[in-house]
Amino acid sequence: MRIVYPKKIAIGVDIGGTKIKAGLVDINGQIIGIPESIRTLAHEPGEMIIEQLTLLIRRMIQQADGAELIGIGIGSTGPLDINKGIILECNNLPTLHNYPLHKKIESTFGLPVKLDNDANAMMLGEALWGAGRNLNSILGITLGTGLGAAIVVNRKIIRGATGCAGEIWLSPYKEGMIEDYVSGTGISNLYQRITKRKISGEEISKLAREGDINALKAWKEFTQALAYALSWTVNIVDPEVVIIGGSVMHSSDIFWDSMVSLFKKYICPQTAASIQLKPAGLKDNAGFMGAAALMFVE
Repeated sequence: MRIVYPKKIAIGVDIGGTKIKAGLVDINGQIIGIPESIRTLAHEPGEMIIEQLTLLIRRMIQQADGAELIGIGIGSTGPLDINKGIILECNNLPTLHNYPLHKKIESTFGLPVKLDNDANAMMLGEALWGAGRNLNSILGITLGTGLGAAIVVNRKIIRGATGCAGEIWLSPYKEGMIEDYVSGTGISNLYQRITKRKISGEEISKLAREGDINALKAWKEFTQALAYALSWTVNIVDPEVVIIGGSVMHSSDIFWDSMVSLFKKYICPQTAASIQLKPAGLKDNAGFMGAAALMFVE
């Protein structure tokens, strides 16, 4: 039986520090076919990462056989030089510093390519099809291996003068930077400081739900740091909604309510009375769907 595709579909690729996920999306935000994930293998040679990425995209192109494929949108952990299509010195992709990703993918597949920061892409998707639909001003936060932020106004990504708007991850906090506390890596670091043991965020979440005192201490410090980071950004941007996505949101039952309570203490009362805080509506698909959304706007 032949599949009847929508008129236009795009490939979306979400490149994170831990995994790369790709899928096909139509202009209405419907997922076509079967999305697929692979491990990033971030500390392997860059050539190996790119080889696995291109194989993943080829599998998406095979799924799109018979469709009008308008291009490939890529959301990547940053920082990036979006104008040049280059991954800059990125902590989460240490073997791909200064890599010309846009040029490589465009020349390999002969399709239009749009590259943007993963947080920007994710929140554009949320603006079009997710928790920010029908809202005009969105602040997005991504809590994955690292920390990202994005501002979307009237379905347009606000990138700033050098394309680095939202790169809050390296903002100073205590003796380091905010990403050291607010991220998947951050929660592991916090637990290790308390216990001298290095375990995953998932394991720390499990321990916290079981009432482990040290795990709860780590999550408390994470929660306070997240509330601070949100308050700084919201007091500047004054958005209608803050949308929070990323893999750490699988542990939102541990930190969400206390984070919201703290956050609202640190922002202007007028803002606190009206602002919405929402989990990403597109859930685990938000990354690649947002990347595909790059092909449907601007």
